Amino acid sequence: MYRSWEPCVNLIILEKRDRTDSCLADNEYDISGERAEHIQAVLRAKVGDVIRIGLLNGPQGCGVITRMSPGKVMVCATWEEELPLDEPAIDIICALPRPQTLKKVLQSCATMGVRNLYLVRANRVEKSYFHSPLLEESNLRRFLIEGLSQGRRTIMPQVFIHKYFKKFFQDELPGILSGNSEVCLKLLPDLGSEQRIADILTSRPTGQILVAIGPEGGWVPFEEDLMEAIGFERYCLGPWTLRVENAVVAAISQLSATRY
Repeated sequence: MYRSWEPCVNLIILEKRDRTDSCLADNEYDISGERAEHIQAVLRAKVGDVIRIGLLNGPQGCGVITRMSPGKVMVCATWEEELPLDEPAIDIICALPRPQTLKKVLQSCATMGVRNLYLVRANRVEKSYFHSPLLEESNLRRFLIEGLSQGRRTIMPQVFIHKYFKKFFQDELPGILSGNSEVCLKLLPDLGSEQRIADILTSRPTGQILVAIGPEGGWVPFEEDLMEAIGFERYCLGPWTLRVENAVVAAISQLSATRY
């Protein structure tokens, strides 16, 4: 239903299920569907060519094309040694946006290395958004993998859906954070705040970073007050009123630029 494969993919994502009965060697993978179409029609690769590959939630490497047929590509994989990523753990809480916006949020979170994405109900979120077929696991996965391919990453973010705002923030989020030994910094972008992210990050050590992105119309006062009560700090993301998908990218970019 959601066909959205980008015209240029930077990393072909493989999965363990691509090891099929058609594979003749232990390191051969059977690529089919949109990925094979991309390799054949866009990359115009031929037998013997080398393409950049990544194993979902695993290492990256190179794949030598060993066999091809319409809609099918066989590659022999050579994996590089996996190196730990020295990055802050960024989690995003996002008021569930409309489906077209959510596609972009999923892609950006995967591209930019978000670890967990919590999609929550807010006062200005339409109830109908929670009935979108996009929230089905197969459709979420599709856009996450597309984002991984774009960003040349292999670790897929986990997506959690919460239909009750107060229950999530008061009852569920404390339990989620209590199982993490890292220092957690909770951030709430606010157009009216004078506090800058650089000032926050340089004033204290942080491990996990949690950013709450509101809906198009913004959080209502009750929601902002509740988040502040449990430790969220307001800060200025910039002098602009941003769309949800742009706010997600801006928040992650600011954090990455300040930390490195």
